[in-house]
Amino acid sequence: MNIVGFSFTKITAERKQAVLGNININNNITLKEVKEAKIGMAGDRGALRVSFVFTSDYAPNFATLLLEGDVLVFVESKQTADIIKGWDKSKNLPPQLAAGVMNHILDRCNIQALLLAKDLNLPSPVPLPKVQMNVPAPQPAPKVEPKATGKDVKITKLKKK
Repeated sequence: MNIVGFSFTKITAERKQAVLGNININNNITLKEVKEAKIGMAGDRGALRVSFVFTSDYAPNFATLLLEGDVLVFVESKQTADIIKGWDKSKNLPPQLAAGVMNHILDRCNIQALLLAKDLNLPSPVPLPKVQMNVPAPQPAPKVEPKATGKDVKITKLKKK
């Protein structure tokens, strides 16, 4: 499997109200359709066009991001017909193909959703890394008790004039 193309066909972003309080963000990918694609450079390989919908829903009813598009994939030519038949029958792709396609969709859509969320002043739809400083708490200085020994005490005699 080689992914050779990706394109968005629809991008919709809507903020319905100001973001207040707790928000739940649910991201979802749905594969809509799998068809054979005619690509001149495919050679002896088969090509598939996988259509998808990616959504980020900000609950309760704050905003929605919707991305639709297509992924073009090269597969072995003898597998093309079987993959399409399996899709038409059960709406499933072979696990390795599905994982590769879905991961590519996530890579591209998460970036686009992040940009759209920024433009609409929404929280990021994907968790971003945060810096945490692990500064140790200051240790109290050890308590030292003065000890007087015979060596520490010096007695001097005063001379009378």
